[in-house]
Amino acid sequence: MNILQGLMHAKKVAGTREAVVCGQTRYTWHDFDQRTDALARGLATLGVQRGDRVAVLMLNCHRYLELYYACGRMGVVIVPLNIRLAQAEIVFILNDSESKIFVVDTSFAPMASERTASPTVEHVIFSGNETPQAMLNYEDVVHRGTDAKSVDQEMQDADLMGLFYTGGTTGRAKGVMLSHKNVMSNAYHAIMALNYTGQDSYLHTGPMFHLADVASTFSLTMLGGRHIFVPTFHPVRFFETIQRERVTTTVLVPTMINALLHHPDIDTYDISSLRRIAYGAAPMPVELLKKGLQKWGPIFVQAYGMTETAPLLTMLDPSAVKTEGAPEEVQRLASCGKEVLGVEVSVVNEQGEHVKPGEIGEIIARGPNVMLGYWRNPEATAAALVDGWMHTGDLATVDEENFIYIVDRAKDMIISGGENIYT
Repeated sequence: MNILQGLMHAKKVAGTREAVVCGQTRYTWHDFDQRTDALARGLATLGVQRGDRVAVLMLNCHRYLELYYACGRMGVVIVPLNIRLAQAEIVFILNDSESKIFVVDTSFAPMASERTASPTVEHVIFSGNETPQAMLNYEDVVHRGTDAKSVDQEMQDADLMGLFYTGGTTGRAKGVMLSHKNVMSNAYHAIMALNYTGQDSYLHTGPMFHLADVASTFSLTMLGGRHIFVPTFHPVRFFETIQRERVTTTVLVPTMINALLHHPDIDTYDISSLRRIAYGAAPMPVELLKKGLQKWGPIFVQAYGMTETAPLLTMLDPSAVKTEGAPEEVQRLASCGKEVLGVEVSVVNEQGEHVKPGEIGEIIARGPNVMLGYWRNPEATAAALVDGWMHTGDLATVDEENFIYIVDRAKDMIISGGENIYT
């Protein structure tokens, strides 16, 4: 499997359809294929080869999506960086991943000024208008690849697609190794679980370094759907974009949903095109979910997972439960749902036995979406992957119908802005 296969399919079935909307930038899947091809060739002229790492620190934009596919088509490993990390943490990841290229935008160009602390970085590419001294302009790299030779690679299932760092702040971040098979398998799972189609328009609201966004990114591309980008989340910008572009689906964290539902201009905009809001990355208060269901109907889907599983594991569709009625049915609004098709998810006790309803155990999972391991960290890999099962560290209970309820963490962890921070 190779993420390029999804792009090639999109070009065949939706080549002339609009693929990208980013500010004033709009182009088709044919255009997207040509741009990612030129970008890959341009990176090759800088000495980037199969297996090298390219780190990205940018806000959401169409170029971020281009980098995912340009790296994928040439066998290069993308390293998406958390935009909330401090300078020292960025430098650590650049060094730990031995990234050869560092791509930044206007917001994060100052972060690249300390690249002397990252001896492996050979070039900094700037996505913006006025390119700082000693950096290369992104569009210039695309242009220089226009006439270069093809660099597309045949990939094996286990070939590394990306390094996604998780943890951090008080502990050393770990690089989660996701293969092309991991990411493509998750894309198929998400298509089935979230009922995506080629007619969907997906709004990149959450940060594109995060697997919550990546979960849908490759799914929509495979189908030839449409990608709409906003640099960061803001309620008014969200409402305006949904109304203008007739967005049909997006991914939000509960704090975003709370901000939308309590915004004074909530009834000013027509967002009736939205048919699906996937939410996750942090606990969803039941009363907030009820408020959302009452306001916009059963368009909310709880999606639970983790970086190490690329990320989707379970899904809760509120249309299958009730906001009123029997207590056990209303209670399921607090559930993270059931395993998605393609993944095995269990809750087990310390002896590895399936827990009975009401008992607490750890969520474990296995499937083609489970990571290869942690980058250059065999000890952590061995602790997390046991007999092919990913031990999530999430404690949960189950009910008689296999709905899963997360109750705690087996590890010390806090959630900040939808990010897991281990202490």
